Amino acid sequence: MNELIRKIDFFSGLDDKILNKISDACIARQFTKGETIVRQGEMGLGLYIISRGRVKDGCVECSYHGWCYNASGTLTNVPSLGAEAKIPSHRVRSFPAIEQDGYLWVFPGESAPKNSPYRFAHLGEDGWTSFRMKTRFAANVDSCLENFLDCPHTVFVHKGWFRNHDTRELTARVRSGTDFAEVEFAGEPLSNSVISRLFFPRGKELKHTDCFLMPNVSRVDYDFGPSRHFIITSQCTPISEWETEVYTVMTFRFGVIGSLIRLVLEPMSRHIIQQDVEVLAAQTKQLQSMGGAQFAHVDTDLLGLKIQALRRKAERNGASGSAAVSESVAEREIRICF
Repeated sequence: MNELIRKIDFFSGLDDKILNKISDACIARQFTKGETIVRQGEMGLGLYIISRGRVKDGCVECSYHGWCYNASGTLTNVPSLGAEAKIPSHRVRSFPAIEQDGYLWVFPGESAPKNSPYRFAHLGEDGWTSFRMKTRFAANVDSCLENFLDCPHTVFVHKGWFRNHDTRELTARVRSGTDFAEVEFAGEPLSNSVISRLFFPRGKELKHTDCFLMPNVSRVDYDFGPSRHFIITSQCTPISEWETEVYTVMTFRFGVIGSLIRLVLEPMSRHIIQQDVEVLAAQTKQLQSMGGAQFAHVDTDLLGLKIQALRRKAERNGASGSAAVSESVAEREIRICF
């Protein structure tokens, strides 16, 4: 993405550090022939940069030799053979795809998915402010999901920024079904951290929930009522055995000053997620040097084992899209302190 941006005159004089920030904010999107991207006079939603390739007569045209493939992956045109030539019966594999919430979702399964992709809560709704982050982690999907939904590590990795150690115990209620695992914390005290002091209202009851949704989504809610609510949702896309691309949407309620709050909250969020990038990279390096994971677990590892169990079961049984609604729910309750 950096090289593409560098070719644009408007950005050509910027240094690598600034280009990296611009690249991180970019989202790759595809458009079908005839689809409207922008209309004169309407409010702008982003800066569009066209890279390469095109859709021709409803087919994807290869930018190398001009071969064209239709939506099913069948070869429809080879320009070098001439207009009257018989087209060889070549084809490439096609995958169900949909653009939703500003992202392109591709389903790599053997059959069409039964359900639509996960929708980011309150994204684009009136009264809510959102920003997006794309982060590459040197860690697998399991490790990323567990990290995003693990509270005890925040006392050490994000000390002072997000949470400080507190010896007061609180109740964690864990629920899990065939397609989810979640924990709700009761009686959680507000931490004397930078995030808490700046953005969390005093005197309001906090409802804090951490939730894993099959197959690759984490959602964290800090809910103080109808006027103050923070939702951090992350979709984890595996790149390789030890790499994951994480697409995070932060959506929050903060009244009429939400856009101003974003100016402060977004850079802080990026700093905090970078701390997770560093600690997971260190963990991955250690795991690789030791020949793989040999984890030990305690009761306060609330969701990690359940995340692994649900994902391994789906891998064995074969996934056909988002899981169906859970028919049975298991519950447990433990005491924990952060």
